[in-house]
Amino acid sequence: MIYIIVPTFGRIKETKNFINAIQNLLLDSYLIVIIDDHPENITFKAIKEINNIRIIMSNNELWWVGSINLGINILFNDYLINKNDIIIFANNDVIITKYNFDIMYKSLQKNANQIIHPRTFDQNGKEVSSGTKIINYFPYITRHPINFKEIKSEIDMGTARFLMMSGQTLKKVGYINKSLIQYLGDNDFTLKAKKLHNINSYILRDAICLLDDTETGSKNNNINNINELFQSFRSIKSPNNIKYRYLFFKEHFNGLFSFFITMSMTINSIIKFIIRKII
Repeated sequence: MIYIIVPTFGRIKETKNFINAIQNLLLDSYLIVIIDDHPENITFKAIKEINNIRIIMSNNELWWVGSINLGINILFNDYLINKNDIIIFANNDVIITKYNFDIMYKSLQKNANQIIHPRTFDQNGKEVSSGTKIINYFPYITRHPINFKEIKSEIDMGTARFLMMSGQTLKKVGYINKSLIQYLGDNDFTLKAKKLHNINSYILRDAICLLDDTETGSKNNNINNINELFQSFRSIKSPNNIKYRYLFFKEHFNGLFSFFITMSMTINSIIKFIIRKII
């Protein structure tokens, strides 16, 4: 059985496109669990529930992390998750084809003790980050594998645009740190898998997904001025948020070390902004 958890907040067209893409995979047995986090439940109203689609309405605003955790809770309590089942965390702004899905599926069948993600290309055909390899925590130095030659590239922190794992992995790792709210939840899940359960995450060279990145939060590549940059350090809609960066690392390290990592990341964001403006 394949279970796909998809958080949504509007964007009905994208959700329908995602569902169509999954239906085109011609899977024998699957369930898409859509979490409708919009206050007016517009996904529930616009999309019909059928055998392969279940839509859960949130009673209050959950954001991304809360939506994924609700989906995990649904799987744990309403379905008999088998260790050989396939679990996917997906965003509704991605499309994957049968060819690319099959590559991921076969990789997981060979080794169930891993978490995998395809390479990601945006609407302009540009490859964007699908995960992060941490070179050093302080100063904070990372690498984002793209266009690599090896069959798969190991990462420490994965994205959840189309994050695939086995049922046994989900059972071991469990829920995401609920204090993170919107960003860093996918990083938390994959880093916890590695540090606590020795389950590594990888980007697959030969599998890709397509991303519609036209609507996104406040990230380094779309911040236009210094005021927007400093606002991003406080915004719940930005991965630059200092508070949630600290809470993320505090779940994995002590408070003092987490403070210095967060400080280093914030300095990196400022430097990247300056370099981007100069270039």
